[in-house]
Amino acid sequence: MVEHGIEEEETPSNVTVHYNVGPGHSEYDGDAHISFAWDELRAKRNFRLKKVDVYQGVLLYNALTETEQNELATYRQALLDLPSDYDDPYEAMANLPTKPSWLN
Repeated sequence: MVEHGIEEEETPSNVTVHYNVGPGHSEYDGDAHISFAWDELRAKRNFRLKKVDVYQGVLLYNALTETEQNELATYRQALLDLPSDYDDPYEAMANLPTKPSWLN
């Protein structure tokens, strides 16, 4: 079928298309936004952990002061605990731990 000058591709037989997946539909998930929010939170946390883990290498870690090592350990642990410290992903995102001021 051609509509507005665009030829519609035929849907493969192994694909099911749901055009109306709203409340009452068997495929509807009213809490999907919560799952997506947790995924977003974990992605933000993982990005921050990668930045922190650069300092976990022996050479960089040994170059830090004892205070910086303690701040780094506290910040890293707070990032790791973040998803389990909150029941709501939006609350967790609003309370992301503050990185040490010296950390790039």
